[in-house]
Amino acid sequence: MSPGVITEDEIRAHLPSGRIDWEVRAFGTVGSTSDVAQRLAASGAPEGTLVVASTQTTGRGRRGNAWQSPEGGLWFSVVLRPHLPPEMASGLSVAAAIAVARAVRDTGGLDARIKWPNDVHVRGRKIGGAMLESAPDQTLVLGVGIDVNIARDDLPRPRWYEATSVLAETGRRTDLAAFLGRVLAEFESRYFRYRGPERGTLIDEWRELSVTLGQQVVVGRAGGVVEGTVFGMEDDGGLVVRLADGRHEKVLPIGDVTLEVVT
Repeated sequence: MSPGVITEDEIRAHLPSGRIDWEVRAFGTVGSTSDVAQRLAASGAPEGTLVVASTQTTGRGRRGNAWQSPEGGLWFSVVLRPHLPPEMASGLSVAAAIAVARAVRDTGGLDARIKWPNDVHVRGRKIGGAMLESAPDQTLVLGVGIDVNIARDDLPRPRWYEATSVLAETGRRTDLAAFLGRVLAEFESRYFRYRGPERGTLIDEWRELSVTLGQQVVVGRAGGVVEGTVFGMEDDGGLVVRLADGRHEKVLPIGDVTLEVVT
């Protein structure tokens, strides 16, 4: 079997034994793991339904951008039923980015950092990211993509960012099933912290890992552009930007929000 394909049995062997009852669906090639998860959620799939694919043909990121998903990467989506108010649910994308960054740091020994809201970078290059989508009945689908065992010459080359992978940075291949288990374990702990009284501790983690805190930025969102200095983040995942006149404005990590650091 190709080293870029992981089986359901391999995935189950590395699942965290926590509070989520994971239900695994593994595929070779799909259009999008999030589309599969959306269909499963609509048919009543429980929280923890996990869709994993070796490749995606129509993977997507923010603003409808295509997410190139070659074999060797980790492409998966999870059905979540957090029972959170809509205005709080968006912050789970930041919790997911923290989990991905922690897993990359612990597994690859790399200095993984977060570009708000949910991109993970190593040495200024994007190595992964997460995207949260709404599903029926207040359900959410979290999609995650990480460039793991993709050689430098095979990395995607989109116009809007420079990519890297764990393999390109370390020169070593990583056990995909074990790495997936680490990402899920990191996410699971933060998922329940976000839903409880410890939500504020995630802000401390974000401050530690952020590449945007204190930076001059231009944030695009529906309704206009916000320009200023990143002052902090609130516990719903909203980015607080200090404007030129000293006022603060919050931008939530929802919809087609974008952030560019002014150099």
